[in-house]
Amino acid sequence: MPERTLSLPGSTDQFVLAERPAITLTDRYRPLPEGMTLGHATVVRAHQVRPEDVVVAFFTDGPGTRHAEHVPQAFTAHPRPFGSCPAQCEECEDIHTHGADADRYLCLDGAGDREDCVIVYRSTPVAIIPAATAVSLPPLDSAPLLPDLFTLDDGESGPYEALPVPRAFGPWDTISVTRATAEQIAADLATTHTGRHLTCQWLHDALLISSDPRLRTEPGRPGRLIRPDADGRYHIGGLWPWEEWSPPTCPDCSTATEPVDVEDERVWRCTAADCNRRTYGTGDPDDDETLPSYTETNADGATIVYHGTGEIDIETTAELASQDRPHEDGQDADEDDGLCPNNNRPPECTEIDPCEACAQDEDEEAAMIEASMGLRRAPTLSRGDQPDTADTYEVTVLRTERITFTLTASSAQDATDRYLIDGDETASTTTATSIETVRRLTQPPTSM
Repeated sequence: MPERTLSLPGSTDQFVLAERPAITLTDRYRPLPEGMTLGHATVVRAHQVRPEDVVVAFFTDGPGTRHAEHVPQAFTAHPRPFGSCPAQCEECEDIHTHGADADRYLCLDGAGDREDCVIVYRSTPVAIIPAATAVSLPPLDSAPLLPDLFTLDDGESGPYEALPVPRAFGPWDTISVTRATAEQIAADLATTHTGRHLTCQWLHDALLISSDPRLRTEPGRPGRLIRPDADGRYHIGGLWPWEEWSPPTCPDCSTATEPVDVEDERVWRCTAADCNRRTYGTGDPDDDETLPSYTETNADGATIVYHGTGEIDIETTAELASQDRPHEDGQDADEDDGLCPNNNRPPECTEIDPCEACAQDEDEEAAMIEASMGLRRAPTLSRGDQPDTADTYEVTVLRTERITFTLTASSAQDATDRYLIDGDETASTTTATSIETVRRLTQPPTSM
């Protein structure tokens, strides 16, 4: 379906409704049933949504052009006043904790076995397929379910696709996986901390997971024998805690990442427009030092070489730039007379030990390349114009940081009270800097 622009009575905004994203590891959107399309959709305010309308998207803030933010799973609306959640779901608890005004909110669908309540402002623009239209289309539950994604407790394996689990799923509960996924889990166990005392063996179509005999609480027990059910699926659980898998965040700015394959390796790159950071997503910064390097071509056609983490490799990029630079008078490097650009011959000037003039030329060229990449200010003084002396200055900078902590807590308030004492710092980024003072020192500060 091509992109559609919808209008809402009483609003001058334009509401742009694009097709639902394709399913990837980072975009988990359940498709609509065959025969139901976004061409059936219209836009209304949340308080105008009626029972049995099908909700497919909300819209970004206005005014002006507002783009659709698709819901992960389209759902049938069951509107009711906010504050009457019988399940005490996390969504309702969080909003109550922040002292929300019930008159400003509306619940479009109550909590169920797998989902929390859907709470929105009453005036939120919503893309719906009206109930009168939806009744003649295939039902939502006829669309295939998206699998849930899990990893072992080290967070480095997987993800493993499993049938969707209930909202009350516990980490020691079982997940239902295919034979191929069960084989992958069995293979990964041997390389993880989780499986250090476990062994896996296939006995025809059954998977035997056994522990070190010295660690068994019941002498003689051979282990856990997992047989396929009637649908050929394996129910694995109770042997280690499962974790729900999600894409890693950027180690520098905590923005979500997306997968990219480099030299047959799965790497995660930051999705922020001003950040080039890449990561393996293991949480260990030392692991990222082995990320494979890569190259890109900028808008001017220049080749930029990057370290694996996304930092520009200045030295290699500068070397490539110098190799691509045409020689004067159209001469090739093999046709010169042995003179360097400053008319010196070896041994006064060699590639390893350049003369002073060539060394300074190389420094200026590197500075210009860095300036063109936005890594430093462009030089304003040419050789011969440099000042003879330079003063020492002390610059005091105010820096604001955004720091993320994780901890186990009983509520949002409990986490707020204890994050500094019990939390683990998982991410930090500088959000703002400003110069407080600049002063010239009569003598350079002495080293401590």
